[in-house]
Parts: sequence; C-alpha cells; structure tokens
Amino acid sequence: MKLLLPRLFAVLVAFGLIAAACGGSDDGGDAEEPAATTAPEATGDAGPDPDAGDSSATDGDDATGGDDASTATAAIDRTGEVIRIGYVNNEGGNISLPELRIGGEVAIDVINREGGIHGAVIEPVVCKSDGTPESAINCAIKLIEEDVVMAYMGVELGSEAALGLWVDAGIPYVSSHSWGPTERNSPGAFLLHVATGAFAVGPAKTFKELGIDHIAVVIQDSSTALDFMDNIIAPVLEHHGIEMERVVVDIAAPDWTAAIAAAQSAGVEGMMGQLDEFGCIGMVGSAAASGFDKPIFAGSCTLYIDVLGPAALGTFTQGDQWVPWVAEFAPPEIQERLAEYAQDMTAAGHERLIEGFAVAPYGAWREIEFILETIEGPITTESITDAFANSGETPGWFGPDLRCGQAPWPPESSHCMSHIMVWQVVEAEDGTLRRIVVGDGLFDAYELSGL
Repeated sequence: MKLLLPRLFAVLVAFGLIAAACGGSDDGGDAEEPAATTAPEATGDAGPDPDAGDSSATDGDDATGGDDASTATAAIDRTGEVIRIGYVNNEGGNISLPELRIGGEVAIDVINREGGIHGAVIEPVVCKSDGTPESAINCAIKLIEEDVVMAYMGVELGSEAALGLWVDAGIPYVSSHSWGPTERNSPGAFLLHVATGAFAVGPAKTFKELGIDHIAVVIQDSSTALDFMDNIIAPVLEHHGIEMERVVVDIAAPDWTAAIAAAQSAGVEGMMGQLDEFGCIGMVGSAAASGFDKPIFAGSCTLYIDVLGPAALGTFTQGDQWVPWVAEFAPPEIQERLAEYAQDMTAAGHERLIEGFAVAPYGAWREIEFILETIEGPITTESITDAFANSGETPGWFGPDLRCGQAPWPPESSHCMSHIMVWQVVEAEDGTLRRIVVGDGLFDAYELSGL
C-alpha cells in the first residue's frame, strides 16, 4: 500500500476515524493499494463458518429490504426528478483522501444506472475542502446556496466549524463516520457506521477471553487521545476486570523502545494501542524487536501488517464492516456485494482503491439509497431528515443493520451502529499473512461496554 503522510494519520485518529482500511493519496489520484484478492487458506483453525455469525441483526441478512419494503414503495415514480446532494471531501491540500469521494461517486453512478431513487437521479455537488475550519465553512456556504437537500461528508476534518451552518439551514448532515465531537450528538446529523467508543470494547473483550487482566495501553500524547483513554478506554477495561498501565508517547518524536520497556517493566500480560498507523508500526515493530511475546491489539490499524510482515503475526485488529480481506468469512450476500463493489470500482477505473477507504462511502451510499427510497412524498431537507430519524432498523450494505434515530450507542447518539468485529493476523499455508475473523464476527459493542 502507498504510505500516507504521518500528519494525516495523526489527524484522522485524533478526530475518531474508524475506517475499514488503510489507503490514500496526497495528489488527488488513485492510491497504490492492490486490488482485492481471495485470501489463501490459513494453517490451523480457519475461523468461523461464513454462514455463522451474530444472528442479532448483524450480518445484513435483510439488506435487500425484503418484499414488503419493495411492495410498499413500488408505486412511487420520480422519473425526471433530480436529487442534489452536497458532497464535501478533504483533498488537494495537506490532507487528501480522494477515495472517500470516489467510492461514493461510484456507488451513486451505480444507483443512477439501476434506476435511481424510484426514477430520480442523484446529482452530487462536490466541494473539495482542505480540512481547515475556513474551508469547511466555505464549502457549507457554497452548497447551501446551491440548494442541496442533504450534505454528505466523505471526510471533513473541519466539520466542527461548519456543522452549525448545516443545522441552522435544516440540511441533514450524513457521513459514514464522525469527524468531530459535536456531530456525534447533534440533531440532524446521521453517522451511519459505528461509534468511536466501540473501538475500546474490541480489545477489552479479546483480552478478557484470553484470560488477561493486566495490560498496557499505549497512546499518543494529544488532548483528544488522552480524553479517550481516561473517559472511554479506562472505564471499559475496568468493566471487564482489566487493570491498565498508561504508556504515553510523544507524537512528534516517539520513543517506541522506551514505551515497550515501560510496558515490560510493569509486568503486563498484553498490550493495546490507540494509535495512528505509523504509531502501530512503531509499537508492534519495537515490541517484536524487544522480545515482547504477549498478545498485542493494534487498535483498528492495518498498514503495519504489510510493513512489518512476520512481526505482525498473532496481533489483533478490528473493524465495523465486512471488507475485501475478510470477505470469505462474511455471509454469502455480503460476499456478493463485496464482489460487486470490486467490479464497479474496476469498471470505473479505480481498481487500485478497492482495498482502501473507498469501501466506506460506497457502502454508505447503498444504505442511503434504501433510506431515500422510503420517502413517499416530495424529497426535501425535511423529508430526508424524517426518513433517517424514523427509519427504524434498516439494512447495512457491508455490515450490521443500521438503527438511525434510535441511538444504539447512547453516548454518541447520532451514530446508527454499535457493532464491530475482531480480526487476527495469521500465517497462510503459502507463508503469507492474512486476517481471520475471531469468534462469531460482528457483536454489539455497546452491550459489552459497561458505559
């Protein structure tokens, strides 16, 4: 994979990006990710049966919406209508992730080719922001003047500055994830995928199941990260009976050898990191070099696996969606959608982005499609807001079903999901590394959080 700017990853983690993959570009072009491949068989236990999994509305079994939903909306005809959507994305500046726009645009093109929203065509009105508050405000003003009926954020790290403009204009604010703290509990904001707090639960659950009750938590020194450690990680670990040793490293000049030594001297039985991708590389690499042989949970990082190779063997990571590299464990209908996603991205000329961040907006837009199709009257800012707020349980495209408006993670009420899954890095028969799904796959993290 193409390496991203260290500053980019630090900012993404600080703002709570929990994305399905690692990938990106700083020049507005395609990132250098490989195309999706079929993982070889692992040695030993290959993981759960793909048809198994959490039966509590996690596997997207109803992702077509069912016959009742299609029958109820079959009479709606919007032929000739255009639905103008504001699409904001950070790209072209120091922070540039065009794949979070491209994945959504590919999905929108597919939706339009397949008939749109009961005949209505979705028209994305794109505004590229550089991630600064000023740029976010400028995009909001521009798109509000363009009379868009919904705002979708691919990634907008300046969202805190602009959110009030969207709310005051009555325009629903939608994204796959949160990019600032206020939107996590804002009326009119709908964040389709898992809440940030869920990513403290995966490690806690894993260590408890391994019989480990004393771990080091390695985190980079920033006010946001420290707040997350104290107010989310610490109480979740305590709920699971796990004692925590804090290991804080300098963002600008991290001493990973000293960090690992501090963990070892504390006599911990495991280690977890709440880090950016380069932090995970430093932590896992230094742990291997120092002979630390206890279980390591590398947050939601992925890049370290390719960079470190064998040193990553046995480590754990996590995600909230079925993605190409664990497709074999997904339910059959999710496997089919992942294959369709790869085909659509390839046909659009973006094969290199298949295993990157593009999967998040692609899936999000297929979910938005379903919710927009439930609107029976005119499609307006008000009817879209009502559709999200009153959608009930709706199908997830690559992951668990959405519950927008129901606050499945109450401390972050704008989020529509609370499920994640844990993966482990194992060695395949040909000696390469792959990831397998741990346990039954997706589980409701809030139910296990103790929050």
